Amino acid sequence: MFHGVRGSTPCHSPEVQRYGGNTSCVSLVAPGQDPLVFDLGTGLRYFGKQLDVAVSSVNVLVSHLHWDHIQGLPFLPQLQRDDCAINIWAPAQDDGRTAHECLNAAICQPMFPVSLEAIGATVEVHDVEPSDWKIGAFDVNAVNVPHIGPTLGYRVTYNDRSIVYISDHQEPSDASLFDPAVLELCNNADVLIHDAQFTDVDYVGREHWGHCRIDYAFALAVEAGVSTLVLFHHDPSRSDDELDAIEGEYKLRGADAGVDVVVAREGMELFVPCHADVHA
Repeated sequence: MFHGVRGSTPCHSPEVQRYGGNTSCVSLVAPGQDPLVFDLGTGLRYFGKQLDVAVSSVNVLVSHLHWDHIQGLPFLPQLQRDDCAINIWAPAQDDGRTAHECLNAAICQPMFPVSLEAIGATVEVHDVEPSDWKIGAFDVNAVNVPHIGPTLGYRVTYNDRSIVYISDHQEPSDASLFDPAVLELCNNADVLIHDAQFTDVDYVGREHWGHCRIDYAFALAVEAGVSTLVLFHHDPSRSDDELDAIEGEYKLRGADAGVDVVVAREGMELFVPCHADVHA
């Protein structure tokens, strides 16, 4: 389920009510598995509010430590529970700091009144390099993604169903090129959730902001043979009407290219069979 779909900063106005204004947070559920969450944006609070009280363990894959991807963490309701474990995987920093040190530095006085250690739940943070590992029955693969600062893209596979999450992706100066590791991560994925912050028009002057055009996300999905592309990390200035138009255009283009294109909105659920073709 999509709990936050915006990039950069949360936003609220009549123009963004239908798609939502919270920052990046997507949850993945499978039978018998603890919930798996992509990113800790402000949508995390809403994820936690709808979580069954019987759940006592939450696993999180963090793409990178920019503020819009972590600022929901102290507002996760499960942090108030002494019996709950929050397990976080995130990239370490180039300067030698661990991801745990960075989160502790962001969630403390004077920026926040309570430290992570004092809130209640047990929080474990694991530094991640490009690698493969298992979280329960989920197979996880992480690779470096071009952005500003250490950033990871994730591929999660469960019973031959695959979801790739690439929230922030710097488009290269030659838009016909794809990072080999990123392309391999996306290869034949059932679902690709991808950065779609900029249109061609508003990309001008922002070419080095660490993001990409919607066209680039679409081209990557086509090149990788993805079944469903979910356009994600919408610019905070992007209105509902603009997103409607984007979805209409790219659905038509996707039909010609064999890719189902969906624009992410808060509350949207995506069922993932093999070679996904069903969404709601």
